[in-house]
Amino acid sequence: MLSLKKVVGFENEQFFVIPDDFREGLDKNALTNFLTTTVIGYFPRAKNHYIRRSNGCHTALMLYCSAGGGFYSINGDPANTLSPGQLIILPPNTPHEYGASENNPWTIYWVHFKGAFFQPFYEMVFPSLPVPIGDVLGDRIKEIFNQCFCLLQMPYQKEEYLYLCQLVTTMLTIIPCAAKQSIMQLSLDGSEGIEKAISYMQNHLHEEIHGGRLAEVSHFSYSHLTHLFKRSTGYAPIEFFLRTKIQAAARALYFSNLPVKDIALSYGIEDAYYFSRLFKKIMGVSPSEYRNRTTDYA
Repeated sequence: MLSLKKVVGFENEQFFVIPDDFREGLDKNALTNFLTTTVIGYFPRAKNHYIRRSNGCHTALMLYCSAGGGFYSINGDPANTLSPGQLIILPPNTPHEYGASENNPWTIYWVHFKGAFFQPFYEMVFPSLPVPIGDVLGDRIKEIFNQCFCLLQMPYQKEEYLYLCQLVTTMLTIIPCAAKQSIMQLSLDGSEGIEKAISYMQNHLHEEIHGGRLAEVSHFSYSHLTHLFKRSTGYAPIEFFLRTKIQAAARALYFSNLPVKDIALSYGIEDAYYFSRLFKKIMGVSPSEYRNRTTDYA
């Protein structure tokens, strides 16, 4: 069941529905089945905008609020506020409702999409809803939307539709990055010690360091430091350090002709066999394989 106060009809709005008969067959095209766009739009100062879908809809929906405010609810949960610079993803086939604030109605950019892209994408983003979007990424999202609207002013062509889907994919891939940045910022705010630990690691990549030293630098217990690191980066401090070290060593492999054992020593690893095993674990190939492959990209 669909309930609404007002769906469309906002001054200076953009609203495009991709016809089903045009998309027919493209959903199975190898170039578009990863993500297909079905409806896309822009509603400025959308007074009285409100939608409730008791059974959800067959597509996912992204809403980006650039001004004003509103609310959303998923699966009957209590309503959450959507403020300027925030973005939400509503999953397919899930009851939801959303609407503009009565006193300060939102300006939103939005797009319905579906395809194999959605599930892994949503799993990356979902814990962080609503996602805070900084000014730079927000401007990029609006720019991509405007590119899409320009494309859709022309008669629909398969080539343009393919480009549209790629633009929407590009825009959506910004979101997990923004979500991660927001989590990291929450972890780093008021936690100067984590920044000190990361800086210490970056300045001592050519050495061996231990958790105790990182605890001293950060002024946290190592267990608390580990908790904060995992929350903000996904890695424990030592694993974060080793990955940073190996990625730097990979650059050395690319830009020099030094033997692998010498590069290992330069990064504080005396056992070349251990270095090779660690390198393969992190980079997916051995140091010599990595060096041989990268020569193809010079």
